[in-house]
Amino acid sequence: MMAADKAEQAVNVEQWQAINERDGHFDGQFYYADRNTQLYCKPSCPTQIPKFNHVCIFSSVEAAEAHGYSPCRKCRPNGKAVTDLEWAGQAERFIHSHYPNPLSVNRIAEACHGPSSELQQIFIRIYGVSLLDYLDRVRMDQARYLLIHSRLFIKQIAELVGMPAAADFSRKFKEKEGVAPTEYRKRARKLDTDQHS
Repeated sequence: MMAADKAEQAVNVEQWQAINERDGHFDGQFYYADRNTQLYCKPSCPTQIPKFNHVCIFSSVEAAEAHGYSPCRKCRPNGKAVTDLEWAGQAERFIHSHYPNPLSVNRIAEACHGPSSELQQIFIRIYGVSLLDYLDRVRMDQARYLLIHSRLFIKQIAELVGMPAAADFSRKFKEKEGVAPTEYRKRARKLDTDQHS
C-alpha cells in the first residue's frame, strides 16, 4: 500500500453523491469516515449521512483504522461484526469527546449507528451504569478538575461541562458529591494549602 493510499482524503463530488445516494456500486472502492463520530462506513451505509465538512475518505479499511476510526455496526465495512464491547467503547469515546454538548441516549446511539434501547442495555451490561449516568460521571470528573485547577466561575464551569444552567449544575454536583461546588472548591484548596504548609 502506497503512502497516498493510507492518507485521509477530502471527499470529491462523485464520492459525496455516492454517499448521499447510498450507492452500493462504490462499496470497496472507498470508505468514508465521520470526524464527529469517529466511525467509518461503506458508501451504501443506511445510517444518517454526516455533514459534508465532517466527512473524509479512505481507500481501505486499514487506512481508516490506522487513523483511529472504528467500523460502523450497521454496514460492517471491514466485513466483521462489531462486538458489544467495541460498540460500548464507541459510545464511551463519543461521550468523552462530546460531553460539553447536549446529549441524550438517542443522540449517543445515533452517533454510534444503532438503536438506543439496545445500546443502553449493552452499555449497562458492560460498564454497569446507564449512558446518562456515565455522561454525568464524565461531566462531574471534569467539573471537579476545573473547580480545583482553575479560577473559573461556577457558571463558566457548568457551561464547559455541558450544563448551561448553573443552578442545575450546582444541584447535580451536590447530589453526586455531597457538597455544593463552591464548598468543594474551598475544601480542595484548603487541603492543598495544608499539604504544602
